[in-house]
Amino acid sequence: MPHSSAALAIPDLPPAPPQAMHPMDPRRGENLSPMFAAFLCWLLVLEPMTDPAITGIAVSGNSVLAATSDDPLFDAHLGALEEFERNLRGWGKACRADPNMVDALVARLRSAGR
Repeated sequence: MPHSSAALAIPDLPPAPPQAMHPMDPRRGENLSPMFAAFLCWLLVLEPMTDPAITGIAVSGNSVLAATSDDPLFDAHLGALEEFERNLRGWGKACRADPNMVDALVARLRSAGR
């Protein structure tokens, strides 16, 4: 007896497991400022979650400057480098992120635009 095409159909594959969330993903914090969330998206190389999105960071002296999806010229002054480092370390601690991971992110911030 010939096999029907329905009998040879491949069953639906189970859905792919969700991609693991970075320990410091901004979606973990309900009270993060939109600017810090945008900064974290850039730093962690995540899809932008804000509009405008940060597309680049440069450190000049003690200032953190950003290029955004609205202005690509690094015209947005975000704040002092030490403040960003303190906030980044605080967020890492709140997320229970590995201290070495946080140190690597701080180093990435400090080397931005160089």
